[in-house]
Amino acid sequence: MTRRRQMQPMSRSVDVVRLRHTLGVPELRRLLDALQRRIELGRPLAGGLTLDHASSPERAAIDTLLGRNPSRGASLHVDLDELARTLAEAGICETLDAAVHALRGPLVDQRALAAERELIWRAVWNTATAGFAAHPTLLPWLGKLARTGVVRRLCNDDADTGAALLRNVSRVAAALPVAAEPLAAFAARLFGNAHALDPGTPGATLAVRAAARIGGVEFQDDAEGRRAAWAAVGIMCDELSTPALVFNLPASEETPPGRLLRAAREAVEPVHLSLRLLLHWPLARDAVLAGQDVFVCENPTIVTLAADRLGARCAPLICANGQFATPLLVLLRQLRAAGARLHYHGDFDPAGIAIARRVIKESNARPWRFGAAEYVAAPKGEKFTGQPPSTPWDEPLCDAMRRDGRAVHEEALFADLAPDLARSAPPPA
Repeated sequence: MTRRRQMQPMSRSVDVVRLRHTLGVPELRRLLDALQRRIELGRPLAGGLTLDHASSPERAAIDTLLGRNPSRGASLHVDLDELARTLAEAGICETLDAAVHALRGPLVDQRALAAERELIWRAVWNTATAGFAAHPTLLPWLGKLARTGVVRRLCNDDADTGAALLRNVSRVAAALPVAAEPLAAFAARLFGNAHALDPGTPGATLAVRAAARIGGVEFQDDAEGRRAAWAAVGIMCDELSTPALVFNLPASEETPPGRLLRAAREAVEPVHLSLRLLLHWPLARDAVLAGQDVFVCENPTIVTLAADRLGARCAPLICANGQFATPLLVLLRQLRAAGARLHYHGDFDPAGIAIARRVIKESNARPWRFGAAEYVAAPKGEKFTGQPPSTPWDEPLCDAMRRDGRAVHEEALFADLAPDLARSAPPPA
């Protein structure tokens, strides 16, 4: 912990009673304030000092103390060397420093204190950098934390607390990734406290961001973003919520999800895959998925229509269920790792574009009939609110949507999507 560096006056020979009746009067409060600031900034009490907008009582008190003729003007100049001599010759105090310390108590050299604090924090960051050596991908992030002062704010600028915080985050990083471990169990194993990584604590705030970088996902600071970050390194949060909806997805491995997918294909029925299933038995090494074209839609109605109208002829189809939930992210990343080719379509409205951006970025999916030409030709719905975000895969799409301002819901386009789902060849780019 940083020690407060107190500066002592050069002499303790001070007539406090007389000092209070001369320099300590209310009319000279601003002068004392200025002298105190100089001491706290490590500056000598010498040379000149100017008080702007001096009042008549201030001016009279200074002129009287220095024994000079009444002065005039908006600002008041004080010769500090002359003030020090006046007090010393009167036998009140030997130095001006001693006078200020006597009236204002022990003062802290803020500049020296800040320099000392910076040295301590530099040592903290040097130690932290060594602690994160097992994950070099985190070092740029660690440097950014040091530059922006995030850690110092989280621990109220206490270096000891900051060092402990970074050590704990380093322990989390060194233990990742894991294989399908609940967050509470992971926290209890590392820290003996199942709630040590609950959202809202400084340790969890940094640890979940480290997890996102180790897992290679873009961090979003909300509940779903935190679940996705932990899931990317094998940590489960709410592992049974918001499962991924799939239809006709093939699988060959003898695992619970593989058997579940095969049974669903034989019954020609959509099925849900939970985050728990996907983390315990990932599909990333399933050979049957290599080279497979897998289509991804935004709305479950598309899955219903595909099951009813195409049945067993339908290509593998996954649904985002109107949101970019963690099980979907994990499934898409596993399919990409297995060698599947992903194709995405969604709603033409601001929310739909936002989901599409994340799916395409996180899974490297190709847009599937999801460009400006399709939007312009589609039957339009109601006016949407807000502005759609940019569409990097097709910049004219964003321009067209902003000009028209009307939504196109995916359900209205099933007839255009069905031919792609019904054939084995990939759709046109």
